[in-house]
Amino acid sequence: MSQITLLQKNCILAGLLIISLLIAGCFTASIYVKVNPDTTISNYKVTIETTSMVYNVIVGQIKSNFDPDLFNYEEKWTGDKVIILLTSKTTLESTDQYLWRIEKTADRMIYEDKRLISERDEIQNEYSEAVLNSISFHYYLEMPGKIIDSNANKIDNNKAEWHLQGSTAFSTPIYAVSELPAFSIPGFDVILAFFGIIFSLFLIDRKTI
Repeated sequence: MSQITLLQKNCILAGLLIISLLIAGCFTASIYVKVNPDTTISNYKVTIETTSMVYNVIVGQIKSNFDPDLFNYEEKWTGDKVIILLTSKTTLESTDQYLWRIEKTADRMIYEDKRLISERDEIQNEYSEAVLNSISFHYYLEMPGKIIDSNANKIDNNKAEWHLQGSTAFSTPIYAVSELPAFSIPGFDVILAFFGIIFSLFLIDRKTI
């Protein structure tokens, strides 16, 4: 199982804010995450939709900060528009539980992503709200069980979505708590094994009659 080296939140923040100064309304970032019962992550994907002008500013930083052993990199162009896709090749896990927490308790899975969080005053001191509104940020999360607590904009069973605009993208943590599927609860496998043995005894008994 490979570990992912997380991008520093300040680098991400600075890059996005520089882009917003260059051109308004042309930067949309989306993150897709699936959390496994063992707290690892699969099907991790990041998409960035923007223009060629912004692309020329960010492409060098993106390519220098992702691990080609962990991610596939792809570009899809339509005229002046481009979609950059980064998709995981393997199972990932967080290396910083403060910024990206995935915690398993006896019957719950807790997920919290604060990698883009920054002090609101810091943003407002340097950039106007109008400029920040050029940034759209979408986050799609799939948990191993039904989500019972979250600050998401939309929840559907074990899936949650956040759709953030402007400075809210840098002040809103991604947070969700889900139930655990029965097979991942400690001791459940023992219970299954026990009933399997009992069932097999009945089969043996029927054959010997």
